[in-house]
Amino acid sequence: MSDHMNTVPAVARALDLIEFLFSEREPKTLRELSQTLNIPTASLFRILKDLTRREYITALEGTPVRYAIGCRPFQLVSGYQDRFDGRESLKPAMEELTARTGQTAQYAIFQNGQFMYIEQSLSSANLNFLAQLYTPLEVNTSAGAKIILASLPEPVREQYLNGLTLRRRTARTIGDMEQFREELSLSEKRGYGLDLEEAAAGIGCMAVPVLDQDGSCRSAIGVTGPIEEYQDAASFRHIHTCLTEAAAKIRSRRW
Repeated sequence: MSDHMNTVPAVARALDLIEFLFSEREPKTLRELSQTLNIPTASLFRILKDLTRREYITALEGTPVRYAIGCRPFQLVSGYQDRFDGRESLKPAMEELTARTGQTAQYAIFQNGQFMYIEQSLSSANLNFLAQLYTPLEVNTSAGAKIILASLPEPVREQYLNGLTLRRRTARTIGDMEQFREELSLSEKRGYGLDLEEAAAGIGCMAVPVLDQDGSCRSAIGVTGPIEEYQDAASFRHIHTCLTEAAAKIRSRRW
């Protein structure tokens, strides 16, 4: 069955409405929303009424009434971010890591069956990398996701891999599951994950685990920069040293 046939029209329209208002700088009237989103005004009015009542959308007084994004989405985002204990304490260590390596630093976590970045520190280099925070990562293109996955208990790791489809983003991306398992085994043995032009040409990344108090691993810190810095032995060792020291600092501050 196609995705289109599985779609619930009212839900799809509500989500289209919320996403559209998020992207707009100015409030919109019912007529403007109806024309832009191609939703009949009667149906749209009912959706707006429900979403306004639950504060996902705000109705601004005037003639005609205009609609803008409400406070509820921001409350949800703020509450979601607050779930990550010690997020604020990450910044000093990450900024220091960026200063020492000249690369963009990222902090990855494994949460609710997904890998994502929750913090980053941008470098001032011309070649920069901007990750989307709180967005699921493709595990075969992320050094942070690789080392976290490699560090998980085998049953948890295999459960994740059994439902995984590997997609290639570059010619160097690992798309074969057995080869990817070998990469994870190698990452576990050496204690760091690598992305060598697997996410994007000309870009390299290294990440090390950040252990929890019980010795388990649900997070990792990494850096991203020019691939040449990962091909030079001295630079490679420097990056690894800086990462190891940053991970130790973050771990000590979280306890």
